[in-house]
Amino acid sequence: MLLALLVVAHREGAPARPVAAAPYVSGDDANAQQMSTVRLRGTTADRRPLTSKPRSSAVLSVRALPRAAPPTPRLIGRDGFEPRGNVLIDVPVQSQLPELANGCEVTSLSMLLASTGIRADKIRLAATQEYDRTPPQFNGQTHDFYRITRWGDPNVGFVGSVRDYGYGIYHAPLARLLDSLAPGRAKDLSGSGFAAVLQELRLGRPVLVWVTTTMRPPSRWVTWRTPRGRFTGTIQEHAVLVVGYTPRALIINNPLSGRRESVAPQPFIEAWKQLGRQVLVVAPHK
Repeated sequence: MLLALLVVAHREGAPARPVAAAPYVSGDDANAQQMSTVRLRGTTADRRPLTSKPRSSAVLSVRALPRAAPPTPRLIGRDGFEPRGNVLIDVPVQSQLPELANGCEVTSLSMLLASTGIRADKIRLAATQEYDRTPPQFNGQTHDFYRITRWGDPNVGFVGSVRDYGYGIYHAPLARLLDSLAPGRAKDLSGSGFAAVLQELRLGRPVLVWVTTTMRPPSRWVTWRTPRGRFTGTIQEHAVLVVGYTPRALIINNPLSGRRESVAPQPFIEAWKQLGRQVLVVAPHK
């Protein structure tokens, strides 16, 4: 989110508490380096150049949640699982592109709200979300993500620009936006084990989580100063809507691709843990 001098891939990432993420470990450093030349232009937020323009709101044919809830997944510790049966919640997929290069969080929030019957356009959400307006400072002339020395804090509000050079926003300020649109129903489960995510899915409620664009733990972290202290983040920070699971996969609505995707559970859960176990849900009406 900034003027496109270099180009740094889509940012995305960190924890549940006022986050200052843990050291990060993701895909190949070579891939991460390649990604860091895609994001700051505001064209695509992906680590890999897109070969075709993602659909902005693809509605896929999916099975509705069965009337009888499927058997509860057998939990393995706090963050593993062995699902029994299938869950798939029918939520139309939306794409953050082309308007919001860094708008994965508000696009996922728009999908989450749509699942409850609340219509909230991603552009409107991007305009009304909270921002940390601290401008970025770099070590040197190059506006390279890995040379950032000072910037904002996503625990305060969106850092940078949602349209070009930017980082993202974390669960606390986004939960406040959710609560303003669904009063009394914003449910922030950040810090919980992944069992809480599976339980919400089993009850028919999609879940907004923070992971990475690769759906794996990141390979490189960057630390910068903010007005509140030091913050550590990853260029791969991303947010998606989890809409189901099978015995072998988690099913997500990915705003970056504009598609419904199946992902391997364990790398996804590891990435989610490193990004701070951030979780938002809309609770049912009382």
